[in-house]
Amino acid sequence: MQIAIDGPAGSGKTSVAQALAKELQFTHLDTGAMFRALSVVLSEEEIREEKDIEKRLSRTNLQMIPDGVSIDGRHLTDELRTETIDQEVSYYSQLKVVRDWLLAKQRELASELDVVMDGRDIGTVVLPKAEVKVFLTASKEIRALRRALQTNRMDEYSEILADIERRDHIDSKRALAPLRAADDAYVLDTTELNFDEVLEKIRHLVEEKR
Repeated sequence: MQIAIDGPAGSGKTSVAQALAKELQFTHLDTGAMFRALSVVLSEEEIREEKDIEKRLSRTNLQMIPDGVSIDGRHLTDELRTETIDQEVSYYSQLKVVRDWLLAKQRELASELDVVMDGRDIGTVVLPKAEVKVFLTASKEIRALRRALQTNRMDEYSEILADIERRDHIDSKRALAPLRAADDAYVLDTTELNFDEVLEKIRHLVEEKR
């Protein structure tokens, strides 16, 4: 079974997907972490041209691990959520060579397992035939607040809000796989819902499809 959970930055999709996968005993695939892991490596190695990125990806081994991603045997966890990578992932995630490489990897993993996969284009591009599709949304202010609390950066709320606004603009305007809800997705506004309420609503959707 394939469950796709999409949404903008700070919508809570990864936390919800993790909890749902644990409850269902499915595999959780955090595609955002995959993009971030590649961004860590590519930015550290100062690789920015597509032809050079393609060459690097041809010898890259990416594996999902608990709480993170392994690239060529290097485990990345805390490195994925830094302010620097927030900036870098906006650049690398727009590149066709990166998106195509990760798309193949994500579909390969999903074909072998029962998965809950979260990202920005799972229901529209990666898993268009997923049995359950959910699009989470919330006000930008609430998303910024949640991100600030999650990362213990309440003193940087204004900067986080500005970054979310920037990411929203980039995600919705990019030529490749812009952020949007799939036509058959259940759109869930979580602005006034707590975590358990969100999980309960998605749980009902899954039960209807099983």
